[in-house]
Amino acid sequence: MENPESAIVSDYGQTGLGERILSGLKALGVNTDQLTQETLADIDHIHGGGYANTIEHASLVRLEPGMAVLDIGCGIGGPARYFANAFGCRVTGIDLTEEFVNVAAMLTERCGLDDRVDFKCANAVDLPFDHDSFDVVFCLNVTMNIGDRARFYSEIARVLKPGGQFALSELGKGPGGDPYYPLPWARDPSYSFLIPPSELRAGLETAGFAVKHWIDESQRRKKGDGKVSTVSSHMSTLAAGEGMKIVRGDDYLDRRANSAKSVMEDRLTDVRLVAELMA
Repeated sequence: MENPESAIVSDYGQTGLGERILSGLKALGVNTDQLTQETLADIDHIHGGGYANTIEHASLVRLEPGMAVLDIGCGIGGPARYFANAFGCRVTGIDLTEEFVNVAAMLTERCGLDDRVDFKCANAVDLPFDHDSFDVVFCLNVTMNIGDRARFYSEIARVLKPGGQFALSELGKGPGGDPYYPLPWARDPSYSFLIPPSELRAGLETAGFAVKHWIDESQRRKKGDGKVSTVSSHMSTLAAGEGMKIVRGDDYLDRRANSAKSVMEDRLTDVRLVAELMA
């Protein structure tokens, strides 16, 4: 059986991704030598709710010019570029998938943000950074692929400065039974490590975090028939869902539909939070 880390990279790491993105944008008449965060917004925020959800989550966090920010599971770099462009932060993104890291760097250079944003291929449970390196850590819909939560929380606490903020969103284990696969983060349960929200909160508190914001996204999604609501935050260049099909494959919309159905049936929970590392 394929080990979880290899399965994750295999799922996410499509070859030729950068060229597919550039070709798709060129077909829409976009100047791919001078890209912008807004132009890429339909493509480069690989989590529920996309660009709008990144904006909403960031509004709960204290972000200031010059802050050092780490984005764990950065994908192709959309949130990292947003934090740098909107708040003047210095951002480092990490991801297990080398293809994502390479594409993230390429798109960031074409957005003119490579002086403020960099990317590394690295594992969230073995972060290649010194103690007290960051003011803020983001992790947006990534932890569903992390099995060793205690080690993960410990690593976040190690690289955060005292009083630093940890912004996390994740889908979790609901009381209604197993979710429907394939899901956006996993085609099968072998590399999907879901925990109930109570366990998430307890783990963070044990690691020395105090939860400052806790939002139950499940209830809001149920009111919207399982969909992750988005605000009108940019001028869309692609039809709904087409951007994610370029990045994640033709079956992405089916995987997203399984997530929505699982939320509606209480098979999945959905939490957005901000926690502070106690000094």
